Amino acid sequence: MSKYKEMDTESLINEMISLNLDVPPNLAQEIASRKDAIFYLRRILQGDKYWYPGGLGDAWAPIHVIHILPLIKTREALELLLDIMRDERDALGDWITEDTPTLLAAFGEDAIERLKEYILDETLDRYIRISVATALNMIAHQNPARKEDIKAFLLKLLEDTNDPTFAAFLVDELLSFKDQNLLPQVDMAFEKGKIDTEVIRRDDVDWVFNLPEEEQSYSKFMKNPLDHFSKENIDYLREISYPETKTTKKKSKKIGRNAPCPCGSGKKYKKCCLKKGK
Repeated sequence: MSKYKEMDTESLINEMISLNLDVPPNLAQEIASRKDAIFYLRRILQGDKYWYPGGLGDAWAPIHVIHILPLIKTREALELLLDIMRDERDALGDWITEDTPTLLAAFGEDAIERLKEYILDETLDRYIRISVATALNMIAHQNPARKEDIKAFLLKLLEDTNDPTFAAFLVDELLSFKDQNLLPQVDMAFEKGKIDTEVIRRDDVDWVFNLPEEEQSYSKFMKNPLDHFSKENIDYLREISYPETKTTKKKSKKIGRNAPCPCGSGKKYKKCCLKKGK
């Protein structure tokens, strides 16, 4: 029996904080299984002392928490994640573009209507809304019966938005449905000058449309939130977060040309760091 099963929830939380980056998957799972976990997880997310490097948990505790919330899968856990995305946008930084689509999509079909409501809030940061659009796309591909509904919703967002960068990412999501009937609407959006062509150009449309499923932008987010706690990922995070620490050199993760650039610029990789040789 795991030692974690014998610990009360508060002790589990304190153990997670004390381990800094090195939280194992079974600890995360045990926390997620506790009925009173949300109380303690909210306290971490709302406590300033947990967000600073050098402080409690060396700023890793909130990051671990957002990866535990989708393992709980309740509406309360979803609302807490959505709140922290909005309230701590700057503190979360690249985690918004790199991880939150995976986390939101993990809540599954039951989250669709709430995510639709959330993304309509135009006061939200653009990249939060983009992450939610990607999550909806992922849920659609995981639940074929909801594809038409979500596709129509994303198309309406494209028609209504006045944000050309948001529109460009919506085009990318829509093209992944491989629906020929969407192409005239996408073409019209380019005609009206609604699309940021630094993100996607008109002559990219056919190429993106014909990409195999595994190379579509949303596919890179098709992961289990628990993967965050894997040894491979923890080692990777240590390497990029503590470059002065001697660790085994790892190969860089392959980034699709059409994927969002990992630098967090919001542009496609091919339009950003790929050009710089990164």
